[in-house]
Amino acid sequence: MDSRIEISFNIKATVPVKDIKAELIRQQSLLEEYTANPVGKDEEIAEIKSNIAQLEAKKKYTANRKATSTADAVFRWTLWAILIVYCISLIVLPVWMILTSLKSASEYSSNKFGFPQELYWRNFSEVVKRMSVFDDWGNEINVWQEAIYSILWAGGSSAFTVFLTTCMAYVIAKYRFPGRNFIYNLGIVIMIVPIIGNLPSAMVVRTNIIPTYDNMLLTILTGHCTCFSGLYFMLLYGAFKELPWDYAEQVFVDGGGHYTAFVRMYLPMILPTSTVMFVLIFLGAWNDYSTFMMWLPSTPNLAYGLYMLKANSKVSLSTPALMAGFTLIVIPTVAIYIASQKLILSKFTVGGLKG
Repeated sequence: MDSRIEISFNIKATVPVKDIKAELIRQQSLLEEYTANPVGKDEEIAEIKSNIAQLEAKKKYTANRKATSTADAVFRWTLWAILIVYCISLIVLPVWMILTSLKSASEYSSNKFGFPQELYWRNFSEVVKRMSVFDDWGNEINVWQEAIYSILWAGGSSAFTVFLTTCMAYVIAKYRFPGRNFIYNLGIVIMIVPIIGNLPSAMVVRTNIIPTYDNMLLTILTGHCTCFSGLYFMLLYGAFKELPWDYAEQVFVDGGGHYTAFVRMYLPMILPTSTVMFVLIFLGAWNDYSTFMMWLPSTPNLAYGLYMLKANSKVSLSTPALMAGFTLIVIPTVAIYIASQKLILSKFTVGGLKG
């Protein structure tokens, strides 16, 4: 009898399980037959045992592959479902917000999800008029003042935080001095402590040590930047750490100093990372209203004005007008993101040292 395997030797070849089992039974029958009269059949018996081992391995591989294929199919469909839902949330909700802002209240009641039959621009003028708030002294602050405060707050917080964390990360990553490891570990601690944990210390500092209440500049310098500097410090520290000190030594050879090495060499290399940091901090500060509620009542931003408008039960505001307010607040952040995206893409290629 022929002891050769009648199916493919390739373990990854697609073979029905029933064929593998049938061949396995045939080889086992041959083994029983040969072992019953083993004289002069040592080579055949060894070959049959090798065939049985290969068939067992192929049977196991086929069973595992079937289970893996099912798991892979479920995994792929799950990923596609998540991707579709995510894309819908990114596209549908903003589009719905914009379309709703262009509808009148009467049209919205009968057409909540369709396109507007007629563009109703009065929602924007209505929300602009009603977003004015009053400070603790009864002074009215209109929407244009709120826009200025939003720009000052978001821009100042972003710029100061990026400047502070960039300088700190560069010093810790590139220089050795006593207390270096302590400062590095402190950055990790700040990163893992929840923002709510900083509120008691911030309240003590701002009320008893440095009176920063209703002072935007001092609030930026003493509070807002430290809430998020830990994470960004670690990101910039890693970026600086990956850049070799040879760049600075080349600057020293050319007659430059530490300032030149930092500004002319290292700073352009981490500009994409710093730009991403600036955009993220800017977006968070632009949408921040809790800080103005707690510390800056006389300089409210647009987010705080819209929050007060929504929270004021005496003011009747339609959903289209409210969506118009959200649209006005979102437009500057989208513009900042688009501008920064071009900068990031243009700065990813870093030039080398001159020869």
